[in-house]
Amino acid sequence: MSEIDPLVLSYSHLHHLPQPASALHLLKKIASLVKPLMRARGWRVRELGEFYPEQENLLGLNINRGAKILLRLRYPSDKSLFLPVEQVTDTMLHELVHIIYGPHDGKFHALWNQLRDEHEGLVMKGYTGEGFLSEGRRLGGSSRGRIPMHEARRLAREQAEKRKVQTTLSAGSGQRLGGARPRPGEDIRRVIVEAVERRNKTLKGCGVKDTGDEGLGEYEIRRIEEQATRNGFRSQPEEDEANEAAIAQALWELVQEDEKKKFGSGYVEPIPVPPPENAQAAQSST
Repeated sequence: MSEIDPLVLSYSHLHHLPQPASALHLLKKIASLVKPLMRARGWRVRELGEFYPEQENLLGLNINRGAKILLRLRYPSDKSLFLPVEQVTDTMLHELVHIIYGPHDGKFHALWNQLRDEHEGLVMKGYTGEGFLSEGRRLGGSSRGRIPMHEARRLAREQAEKRKVQTTLSAGSGQRLGGARPRPGEDIRRVIVEAVERRNKTLKGCGVKDTGDEGLGEYEIRRIEEQATRNGFRSQPEEDEANEAAIAQALWELVQEDEKKKFGSGYVEPIPVPPPENAQAAQSST
């Protein structure tokens, strides 16, 4: 049973590069990982596409506050080698923040940090994108119809507890957006330094014009966008499976419970926020 939920209206991958099918799959994977965060805020992206810019440090581009988001999927030194999913996901989270905020100011970083925390919370509860509980089959099966929300919440808690046990048994094997979780005996200072370096690399690769940084000009942004459009193969998204979407929503509710406990009165609950009316023509990032 399908649920039409057009959070991402279309995808565009570079069909002339090696393994084009894998590129499209990765784009859809990244989208599915961040959909719960987008849905909570009422965000939509008209087109999520792949690009391979000449600027080796440029990882992402946001055009017209989410009208189009372009992501680098491949290493600059090897077009056939894809970047880690965690790194591209962090780029996607960064680009989503540009739907609301342009410059990398305090409000930008606060929202980016919140998105990272929420994404990590979903991952720690076992969410790995659409189909995460299906194990090769649709949850509930089409013949059973849509499951009620109370059953979705029960399955979500069951999956979260299962993931918690697995995480405890594998102590430290989980992946975080900032890097690998510290293992017993590992230098925590080195892990922190590496996480900071990754974040700084993301910011340095951003085309937004920050204080003391020229960034990318509007002409350059449009040139990169046109090149990606010219070389990209566009495809429509598949409809979300309703039962999987329901359980993802239930997991999201569990994450919100954890976030409220963690931050207390300082917790800012996600609410639908439309892009500013005075949005700039183009915003680029990571």
